[in-house]
Amino acid sequence: MNSLDRRQRAALAPAERKEPDRTTGETVMLFPEGVLILNETAREIVARCDGKTTVAEIAVALAAEYDTSVAESENDLAECLIDLQSKKLIVFAA
Repeated sequence: MNSLDRRQRAALAPAERKEPDRTTGETVMLFPEGVLILNETAREIVARCDGKTTVAEIAVALAAEYDTSVAESENDLAECLIDLQSKKLIVFAA
């Protein structure tokens, strides 16, 4: 799984928030520099970034929901979380 510790817990960064877009109703992430429109998978991932659920637990839940292997789910999850972290939209805690 790309360089993420499966025991880490992901959470929205302090200044970030998610809410429904007024036009489409789809969940978007709002941050000081703008808006990030999330695709379906990213919405499911961000919804689980509660600071309590581990990366491994998120991967297992997504694998079950999308009927895929945990390994494939972990790879997709890592890619998304690393991207969100690089944009400073989420943070990790042990």
